[in-house]
Amino acid sequence: MLAADDPDAGIRAAFYYAFTLYEFARNEQALARCVGAPGTLNTIVRRSQLSDWRSRNVTAPNNDTIYSSCLLDLSGGPMELAAPTVRDRYLSIAFMNAFTDNFAYVGTRATNGNGGRFWIAGPEWRGTAPDGVPVFRSSTNDVWMLARILVDGPGDLPAAEAVQQQITISAPAGRQPPRGFTVAAQPQATDAANFLAVVNELIRRSPGRKGELARSGQFAAFGIGTDKQPSPALLAAWTRFLPIGIKDLREGFLFRDLVVNGWSYQPRGVGNFGSNDRLRSLVALGGIAALGEQEAMYFHANFDAHGARLSGQNAYRWKVPPGGVPAKAFWSLTMYDAQPDGRYYLVENPIGRYSIGDRTPDLVREPDGSTVICIQRERPEGRLAANWLPAPAGPMRLALRAYLPKDELIERKWRVPPLEQV
Repeated sequence: MLAADDPDAGIRAAFYYAFTLYEFARNEQALARCVGAPGTLNTIVRRSQLSDWRSRNVTAPNNDTIYSSCLLDLSGGPMELAAPTVRDRYLSIAFMNAFTDNFAYVGTRATNGNGGRFWIAGPEWRGTAPDGVPVFRSSTNDVWMLARILVDGPGDLPAAEAVQQQITISAPAGRQPPRGFTVAAQPQATDAANFLAVVNELIRRSPGRKGELARSGQFAAFGIGTDKQPSPALLAAWTRFLPIGIKDLREGFLFRDLVVNGWSYQPRGVGNFGSNDRLRSLVALGGIAALGEQEAMYFHANFDAHGARLSGQNAYRWKVPPGGVPAKAFWSLTMYDAQPDGRYYLVENPIGRYSIGDRTPDLVREPDGSTVICIQRERPEGRLAANWLPAPAGPMRLALRAYLPKDELIERKWRVPPLEQV
């Protein structure tokens, strides 16, 4: 919500609208290496290892699934997904447009585990798919396909990889090759000219202004969605505001106004943001590629139950009630090292444990069926050493993920247990 008396209201709204596009382009370029050339656009890239502390391509990665990723350029025509039928493990193949809205899914929930052939088409395609092949329409030509395949520990990797190998992307006959980018996004959105150039190139890559692109004209006075070169005065305005905007997003991603017992409850709309540009930008900075809440829900802890900032200098206990977190697929609690730039990465630790959840073997249960998780920097002594989730030395963030959440989670009736400092 923009304050009526905010002197920066106009440029702030433009920033909220544009920042996600910048982050999408930055990630697309980094992952597909597609500046000045097509790189690996329209080519599936498989990561057949669980993420660890060295995984820094994307902020706040999970440690529960292996990924298959494909950055698509649909300007030359549709692409085809082939997916297996999978009944024995969680699978989600999500398609996200350049505004990070998930517009289609294949997998456990969306297609009841059924696979098949699917076409993904951009906003201007007017052709016909083969009989029986569903078409998923994107409002932007730039699309990110991200497949998540559940892995029940290292011993389960070969079976998960077998599923992964059956997920393929191919180009129908006669399709034109993909286009690379001409403007390279910088690692941080601090250069005004680069920020505007990257955002506007991404907008131009999807003619027709469909979906959220239809609103780009509202921000033309701030250099968004226009081919005009920005004036020195406009560049100066953006140079002044960009650090203000980034600071606002870093603070906003703490979701202080939605905190209960130290846990931030995600606002409604994550993964399908509509016109909520601020929420979209918050997630683009702190956890891009979030799924919609029918697929997964995310809860974050930056504070303990008394409002103190979480830090690895302290030790905490988190008691999960009998029955665990209400999720139909699985749940996990992941530890992140909070970075100064507002991003989050997994924590290097001596036991190689980055998350803990309902699939973690050999956890010690209490007599009533509850589970006490030990969250601290050093290994705990005694029986609860089996329940240790290692913490960083300084500021930290915890993420609770619930895949295929039950109704009590979606309706916010189930409360995440508080973290208690010991």
